[in-house]
Amino acid sequence: MENSLTMLFKLAILISLLTSLAAGDETLGFIYNGFQSANLTVDGIAEFTSNGLLKLTNNTRQKSGHAFYPNPISFKNSSSNSSAFSFSTTFVFAIHAAEYPTLNGHGIAFVVAPTRGLPGARPSQYLGLFNEANNGNASNHVLAVELDTIQSSEFFDINDNHVGIDINQLKSNISAPAAYYEDRTGQLKNLTLISGKPMQVWVEYNGDQKKIDVTLAPFNSGKPRTPLLSLRYDLSPIFNNAMYVGFSSSTGSVLTNHYVSGWSFKMNGQAQELALSQLPKLPRIGPKRRSKFLTIGLPVILASLILAAVSGVVYVIRRKRKFAEVLEEWELEYGPQRFKYKDLYIATKGFKDKGLLGSGGFGRVYKGVLPSSKQEIAVKRISHESRQGMREFVAEIASRSTDVFAFGAFLLEVACGRRPIEPRAESEDVEILVDWVFGFWCRGGILEARDQNLGSDYVVEELELVLKLGLMCSHSEPTARPSMRQIVQYLEKDTPLPELSSLGISATGLTFTDGEGFDDFAMSYPSTMGLTGSSSIADSLLSGGR
Repeated sequence: MENSLTMLFKLAILISLLTSLAAGDETLGFIYNGFQSANLTVDGIAEFTSNGLLKLTNNTRQKSGHAFYPNPISFKNSSSNSSAFSFSTTFVFAIHAAEYPTLNGHGIAFVVAPTRGLPGARPSQYLGLFNEANNGNASNHVLAVELDTIQSSEFFDINDNHVGIDINQLKSNISAPAAYYEDRTGQLKNLTLISGKPMQVWVEYNGDQKKIDVTLAPFNSGKPRTPLLSLRYDLSPIFNNAMYVGFSSSTGSVLTNHYVSGWSFKMNGQAQELALSQLPKLPRIGPKRRSKFLTIGLPVILASLILAAVSGVVYVIRRKRKFAEVLEEWELEYGPQRFKYKDLYIATKGFKDKGLLGSGGFGRVYKGVLPSSKQEIAVKRISHESRQGMREFVAEIASRSTDVFAFGAFLLEVACGRRPIEPRAESEDVEILVDWVFGFWCRGGILEARDQNLGSDYVVEELELVLKLGLMCSHSEPTARPSMRQIVQYLEKDTPLPELSSLGISATGLTFTDGEGFDDFAMSYPSTMGLTGSSSIADSLLSGGR
């Protein structure tokens, strides 16, 4: 027990000795580039964060927090009428509005006070410095530089974003809106204390000139040559021989966080510059900042890829349409009787002039090789600019045909613009093209069966010749159809086509009365407008050619 008391007594003597030495050191100085292992004394809601920030307040309403250098500092010598020493300090702070970006819960102050913790001090507008009873008392012996974010009318605050020098009370001896003077232009530039951005403050007292200077600047911009505030005031009556230095802050009805990330102090000299690059980072405000690659680059890349994919799809669709084959219903049932355009295009290498064999009626003829069988072919590409008439075109096709019936059906696709067999809209029956054209012939208006898309761009005689010849070639009896030799003669007008007046038309059929040109066979044409009867036109469509 005796040993324990002895140890405690020795420890008390040591602490007293250290305090005396600290208080008597007229050139004391310290620096905190972050507060990771700081020995500051904190109270209220003040605390240190894991990364070394001094957090004076947290998200708590109507509370205050203090942080002081633990030892008293000598601000005057021991004589009663001595003058206050000069001092210099600088610190980096930030105020984060936790609830609303434009509202805050009071501010932060640098303090020189006779005691640590400022017992009895109130939060909110009192900034943790004074209370209702002692505000303005000469016995306070307090110097404070406030960074205030609320306009308190009872203290005659100039606005809700100001810097002030307070002596023993919260009515500032001098104040100004938060700003700094730019060295290059001398222009005063405003700062917003609750922006959440770090800012640096310099507080300097010249004991010889009895002047207090306060300077504010954005973080990492350097100290401006011109201070924001300058106050001629002798602090000798205010300061005791030994004083404490630190920070005080408070919250009100709006949640706010007050931070100090670095602090340097020096008696009778210039405070050491903070190592700004070593200061702890402030908490992020709002959502995490996204990189420009994610916000700009990636969307542009995705849009480009989508555009390329869409362009590729459009190209494939257009290519398919370019080479697409439209098959008639009869071709789907019996098989296509044609070459695919794609095969012909490939065979002729895109109808290049290098493979041109010659030019004739209705277009050019190209040499080609079928890709499947390697067979050499000649392909005639029809030209829409050809000035030959329908009769010449049909005659050319006829000279190369051997199937009279198929040729007759061809004449009626060409002239009527209809398919050989089409469903009736009003029933389940189908309509035969030959029957349909024959009906117009029976009514004496065969030209009404023409393709309406022709408009007036046709020769009446040629179109009538094609329609009548198409019916004759599509006769249900193969022996009643004209030969290819006769068809060519009709088309080339070497032999006139029998006139309508020379034909006997009745409800039961069609016969030639004089038989001119058809002496070797008799012709009958049953008038069946449906699919009934073994000798109907429908049967003729399924019969073989001549």
